Amino acid sequence: MIGMLAVLAAGTALGLYGHRSLLWLAERRVDPTILLVGWSLLSVGLVASTLAMIGLLALPMDQHEASGLIQLVGGCWTAVTTGTVPAWQQTVAGISLIMAATIVVRLGRAVLKRVRSVRRHAPHVQQLRLLASSSSAGEPLWVADHRAMAMSISGRPGVIIASDGLRAQLPPEAVAATLEHERAHLRGHHHALVTIAETLAAALPWCPLLRAAPAAIRDLVELAADAHAARRCGPEAVQVALRRMTGQPVLPFGLAMASRLTELRISRLETTDPWRMSHLLRWPGTLAMATGALLLPAATTWLGFNIVLCAVT
Repeated sequence: MIGMLAVLAAGTALGLYGHRSLLWLAERRVDPTILLVGWSLLSVGLVASTLAMIGLLALPMDQHEASGLIQLVGGCWTAVTTGTVPAWQQTVAGISLIMAATIVVRLGRAVLKRVRSVRRHAPHVQQLRLLASSSSAGEPLWVADHRAMAMSISGRPGVIIASDGLRAQLPPEAVAATLEHERAHLRGHHHALVTIAETLAAALPWCPLLRAAPAAIRDLVELAADAHAARRCGPEAVQVALRRMTGQPVLPFGLAMASRLTELRISRLETTDPWRMSHLLRWPGTLAMATGALLLPAATTWLGFNIVLCAVT
């Protein structure tokens, strides 16, 4: 019981205050890829660990003898149906089941809403993919528009859309930086990270960590794509592209280059050397962040395994 309470306390603290640590690291200009790993794993791990802990609280495994996993399940059912579970534990189990059902239902509704949104835009996205199929692999779909625009759409295959105005208004090196930025979105699966964060936040908006995740991840994917483009084409080219492309429209099913934090991103490119950072520090930093983010799910798994193992042996 002490272990379960400790894990519950850790999960509660993470849900309430975990976002503050990540935002503090972002203010110190930690590599955006490292922070993306932290936000994503912490969000998913928190939800999974919460459901697992609620499930463990609802099981009356200490109320019967069990010599195997099947006998354990049957014994739990017998303890519940015969009324041998103490009243306080019945109350805890009932509350746990209500909480778990609420979380699962809200997650299901959020996923269903997201699926409906994808289906609603599917005909337009499919048409864009058909048009892009005539282009060479990795090349964008050029559309007739006087505005300088570029965006990426995830899927199989992913699509990069760019306007004729982009080529007309930007120098070649800035155009190349823009396309590298959008390719970074596709290679990094940034659309999926944003979708997961928005779905979890819509399902459980009362959790500060999950509520803050969508905006943070949307900002971080842009910073990560900027860094990639700067390494490939130089920071000056990315800055020129951001300055020329401000105010472009954003479609609900894609990521556009000049959509968020334009001035901050330009300032960051001016003060950061993209070749000196990262490749040496990014992988150790990402590993450290992933290890820390997975501590709660690992502790929950270890605790659950030990509880079940003790009950069946």
